[in-house]
This record gives sequence, C-alpha cells and structure tokens, in this order.
Amino acid sequence: MHTIEIPEINFYRQIPENLGECNREEYLDMSKLVLMYQMAEINERQFLVMAFYRLLNLHYEERNMILDEDDEKMQNIVIASEILRSFFSIDENDRMVLVQNYVHNPIKKIKYGIKRTYFYGPKDSFSDMTYGQLEDAIGELNSFLKNGEIESLVKIFAIFNLKKYEKYQDIEDKIDERVKYFDTLDIRYVYGFYLLFTSFWQWLITNGQIEFEGREYDLSVLFKRDKDDDEADEDDLPTLGFRSTGFELAESGIFGSYKEMRAEKGWQILFRMYDLYVRGKKMEKEMEQQKEKSKQNAND
Repeated sequence: MHTIEIPEINFYRQIPENLGECNREEYLDMSKLVLMYQMAEINERQFLVMAFYRLLNLHYEERNMILDEDDEKMQNIVIASEILRSFFSIDENDRMVLVQNYVHNPIKKIKYGIKRTYFYGPKDSFSDMTYGQLEDAIGELNSFLKNGEIESLVKIFAIFNLKKYEKYQDIEDKIDERVKYFDTLDIRYVYGFYLLFTSFWQWLITNGQIEFEGREYDLSVLFKRDKDDDEADEDDLPTLGFRSTGFELAESGIFGSYKEMRAEKGWQILFRMYDLYVRGKKMEKEMEQQKEKSKQNAND
C-alpha cells in the first residue's frame, strides 16, 4: 500500500499499489479506468490523475485536467499521482503492462436484473471451478484476444457467475441466453472479472507451483506448446498441450464420459493431467534409455 500523508492538515491515507490491493469498489472503478486507458479514451496522465482522485475518494471533474502553470494545487496532484505508476510494470519493449498478481476474487457476488437476482462468483483461486468452466473460459479468452469482441468477456463472466445452487453443467447449453441477459450489466463487472481471470490464468501458466496434500505440482508444464505441432497458431494462448492432455484423460474414462469429466472439479482434473504428463515423460525417458542401451549392445 502507498501512504499519503500531509501533516499540515493532519491528513493520512493508504491507497493500493496495484489492483490486487483494491477493495471491491476500488477494484471495480479502477477496472473501468484501465479499460478506458487501454481503449485510448484517456491518456496516461489522465489515468493517473483520475485514479488518484478515485482512490482518495475525491470528486473528479473534467476541468480538473485543465492544467494551468499557476495552478499549484493541480500541479501537486499530477506529481503525487505518479506513485500510481505502480499499477504497471515496464516490459522489454518499454511498454506499460498492468500488474496482475492476484488470484482472490474481489467481486464475490452481484445483484442484477429487474428481480435483483444474486449471482455468485468463484471462490478465491477459482478453487470451486469445474473443468468445463475452465475449458470454456479459456476458449473465450482466446477469442477475445483475437477479435476483441466484448461479448467474449461477457461470456467469461456468465460462465463463472451463477445463481445460488446453480451448476454450470445445467446451463452451459443455454450460455448464449445468459450472455444476452447480461447485456446491460455494468462494464466494470465484466471487465473487472476479465482482469481477474487473466491474472489467475497468467499465474497458472507461468508460476503454477501448487502444493496439494503435501506434494508440489508444477502445472505450468500443461500449457506449453509442443514445438513440433504444425497446427499451433502463434496468436493462440499456450493451451494446446493442456487440451490434448484433457482429451487423453477423457479417453481414459477415469472420470467417465467427456461430459461427466467437464462437471468434475477443475483442480482435480488439473492434478490428474499433471500425473499423466509426468508418467508420459517418464515413459519417454525410459524408452530413450532403452534405445541407447540397445545401441551400445549392438556395437559391442
């Protein structure tokens, strides 16, 4: 957290350093600002100043950004807002990249529609997701990164945010109807959930070190492309290995049919996929060793 302190007026406030430190309302408002910035509706300075106003619970008006060289107050705000560059990191191409290192869900539930129906989001770390939800959300994420259609983000939201006691496998065939139902949903919820899912996904595919029942799993290996896969699309997310392992697991029948497997807990499927992957790599190594041994015996 950043600390803002002005002793002269006895002012002290802590504000988030990044999205992961925001409370619910801060997260929603900052998500909208991130969207506005990424769509070039506001520039970098406007983003920082508007975020600074929001996180300090100050009222912002457009005229606040009309900078007068003699306006000392506004100049001080612009300078102070620079601390919020901590919401971004700089990549190898000197581009600002949003810091996403959180897997807790800041938006646990929402109330929506004429009947003010409650919809409940996933638990922290998506611990209660099904495999079907994960697989379908990855597909929509891929679609959004390719074509930029907001409908894909609404669908990701609809996949994970369900009514009480509702199960995804019971509504997945009607997901398009649910997307249409969410047509007027505040974009803060849609884009905020998208940012949450991408933060979780990036964590899973890059730093997937998970400890479960005293054993450590490196799940990131499930999402690495096969270098020899000629059908791999460079624009795709690294999911091909994950999907192929999923089909292999479905064919094994361990969790029943493919439909039944999609209804299983997502993490349980991921751990089983990891076991299959490790077993396959072990068999490959043993086969290579056997080949080498056979060559040596032939040369003797």
